[in-house]
Amino acid sequence: MLAAAVLAAGLPGPAAAVILAVTDTGSSYSLTLRVGAASGVDTVQFNVTGNNAGLTPTAVAATAPIDVWVTPLRPVNLLMVGEVRPIKLRVDSSTGLACQSGGCGTTVIPFSKISWTASNNGAAGSGDIQSGTFNPTNPMQYITSPAAGFNANATTCILVVCNYQSSGISATRLQFIYANDVVYPAGNYRGTVRFTATME
Repeated sequence: MLAAAVLAAGLPGPAAAVILAVTDTGSSYSLTLRVGAASGVDTVQFNVTGNNAGLTPTAVAATAPIDVWVTPLRPVNLLMVGEVRPIKLRVDSSTGLACQSGGCGTTVIPFSKISWTASNNGAAGSGDIQSGTFNPTNPMQYITSPAAGFNANATTCILVVCNYQSSGISATRLQFIYANDVVYPAGNYRGTVRFTATME
């Protein structure tokens, strides 16, 4: 079972809200991945101007953070009480931020120049997203810990209807930061990071 979402990030670049639910045909398993707001368009934008574009650059925070949710569901079944269904969240940042306009030509800024600070998150042991940096050399970089995930093995009941549901990732906030430690040609750059959630 797989859900995928795309987050665009750039200098500047918009990221459309993505809510994607995938249900396994013929069963009650499902996995919902949401990146960004429930409606509208989120913008992950870095403005490198003034002194930050000169000889004394400092890191630049994005103008707005992005929230991430991962919600798995599985059916109640007494025979599955001890079943382990790992949930993993990965990102692919291998493409880089390519020049769009402004005289920067064919320059591509690697996503390794962008990190994130996670807040409203659980401890690493819970499998929630922790602070980190994109790794373009690993197209399926894990972004949760430990072992990049958690198990969908808790139980919730409403009246007599029960589903197994993990605590998931709920509104974990990612504040992105551009390192700004290399002087690239002036211009507008845009790139895409793909988030993928799986229930295994």
